[in-house]
Amino acid sequence: MNRDPFLEAQARRVAEWKAALIAEPELLDNTRSTENTLDRAANQPCERPARLPEFPRAAWRGIFADYRQTMARATEASDAFHFATLWARCAVALGRRISFRYGMRLFPNAYLICYGPTGDRKTTATRKASEIGSPFNVIHGGGSGEGLADEFSSADSSQGFLLYAEEFSQILRPSRWEGSTLKPFLTQCFDCPDRYQMKFRKSPIKLDQPTPSLLAATTPDWFWQDFLARDFQGGFGNRLFFFTGQRKPQMPLPEAANLEGISRLIDALATVESCEARLEPKAIELWTEFYGAWAAEESRRDPLLLAAVQRIPAYVLKLALVYAGAERTLPNITSDQLGAAILVGCYGETCAKELLSLQHAGTNPRKELERLILTFVAAQPGRTPTKRAIYRALWRHYADTEAFHRAFDSLVRVGELFTRSASRGSVLVSTEPLE
Repeated sequence: MNRDPFLEAQARRVAEWKAALIAEPELLDNTRSTENTLDRAANQPCERPARLPEFPRAAWRGIFADYRQTMARATEASDAFHFATLWARCAVALGRRISFRYGMRLFPNAYLICYGPTGDRKTTATRKASEIGSPFNVIHGGGSGEGLADEFSSADSSQGFLLYAEEFSQILRPSRWEGSTLKPFLTQCFDCPDRYQMKFRKSPIKLDQPTPSLLAATTPDWFWQDFLARDFQGGFGNRLFFFTGQRKPQMPLPEAANLEGISRLIDALATVESCEARLEPKAIELWTEFYGAWAAEESRRDPLLLAAVQRIPAYVLKLALVYAGAERTLPNITSDQLGAAILVGCYGETCAKELLSLQHAGTNPRKELERLILTFVAAQPGRTPTKRAIYRALWRHYADTEAFHRAFDSLVRVGELFTRSASRGSVLVSTEPLE
């Protein structure tokens, strides 16, 4: 019996994961030493890698392959940004019509962030989301949780809505205002509750079945100016899925893309019959292998990366839902649809890892010391270290006492670290607020 070459490749990938774990059993040991963690952080390169994450070819199937072809001569933007744009638009069209039981009900909605250097045409790619298909529920820029809820309180609850930002900072900066409700709104509504209520205002908001998706673009520099590392551990950040890619060769005269065919396919998604999807038997086998390999790799990820990619398995299922809806296999999700989604999930982890490596790229020694302090604090789950313990542990990484205090105080001022006085003059330190 001939096997699908793609499935054979996916099986080999899973086998490689397992082989790596067998060859390095210490990777399963969760009791890594703080010293080893610091050594890895100190040696971690900060420059942007010469070879960016490669977007998986198997992901280009059905409507995604059609869209890639449509946009081939329309812009120099990376194909990965086109994929994110279409994923977000498909998710809005499908809304709450289809779901998957994953402890709770998963819907196709997604929070997708495209990042790269200025001038790589990511904004050109993401703008197309509002041009595909019939008019839909979309709001541009940031605002407040109340504003978003008001905007969509009368919208068709069977469809999703899209929050679009040409620069992600349009969302991040308002969310840092005192009393801002934007981030709590996006965090709570990611799981698409039956009802969202905003109680702390004169006219409380009740939003039935909110199904939001987010599409935004940013540069690493702008992202790290407005995004704190602890946001990944606070809930909102680990709901994001990242895309990056290499700009295409120059196109002096790009062609206008004919989106009529893609628009018809998108509009057809809004007519998909409501159902709860399920994995076919072969897909169940593939999911079981992937999930086991993914969980086993947790000990290889540093605490910040672990938090940042926490929801990638859920995103794999969300994308598989989109494939199944677009390819009309519902209520079944096939093994090749799931396999393609798994590869996109692995790509997303690589993008998140690269973005984290750029957190302090090209900065001065104080910024590097700040990174090591954060790494030390985050590498001690269940413990609250003291400032003195951090000072002693990092003695090799600063020139004098004043340098350490400058870096430490800077992290406290910007809200990356929180402190509380304890007994005998000691100061407790955490990346989360201390009561």
